[in-house]
Amino acid sequence: MFFQITPEKLLGILKSGVLEKDNHEGCIRTFYDAAKIVYYRQERLKKRQLKTSEIASALGLVYFCHTFMYALESTGALASNFGGPFPEDLAVEYFKNSVVGTVNDSFGRLIRIEHPGLRSLYKEKATGDHVVAPENYEEGRGKRLPWIRHVIEKSRCVFRIDENVGGTFRRTYLYTATSSIPWKGQKLKAYFVVVVPEDRNKNLRFKTAYQVEKHNQFLSRIEPGVPFFGKLGP
Repeated sequence: MFFQITPEKLLGILKSGVLEKDNHEGCIRTFYDAAKIVYYRQERLKKRQLKTSEIASALGLVYFCHTFMYALESTGALASNFGGPFPEDLAVEYFKNSVVGTVNDSFGRLIRIEHPGLRSLYKEKATGDHVVAPENYEEGRGKRLPWIRHVIEKSRCVFRIDENVGGTFRRTYLYTATSSIPWKGQKLKAYFVVVVPEDRNKNLRFKTAYQVEKHNQFLSRIEPGVPFFGKLGP
């Protein structure tokens, strides 16, 4: 490389005061997010030295997030399950009556939400598996049921993850959004992720949806993915 970049040179720019305040903060957020994604990538791949493309693509993920992230405001119908307890029986009824069916995503693709998706309301603490049992019901998931169809329909911040699991190719789409819930004069903010696998016949079916409260945890979720801009085709 004809120009050697060192941490000192990068920190020198950030500390010099030549950047306007908003640009300075934007650089810090961008570089931090990219560095964390690179860290999660080297851990997942178990590689001490990543390829230049594997490092540079982290910036692509960060740019995609910062540009296309969908902001969900939990008001009106999206907040209909909040405001008090939301027990298992009400969540099951809501899922069957208001979530199950088909929905077109923001790219016009058909997503099927079927009854087995009900398992997404449950999570066994010991294993993390979706085991349907009263003790495994998570009220927070029940309260966020109205968000599932909404995020699929509205979000264009979608990541495609291709994996080889036990010799079998697997493709999954993550529909992502930031969420904001008004609470006692404040706004509780987090990420919300809807998981939609693709089967061997290219059919897309809802699997689960969950909230991600920590920023770094969200970065680790999207790290294996690539930005999705539209239908790949059969």
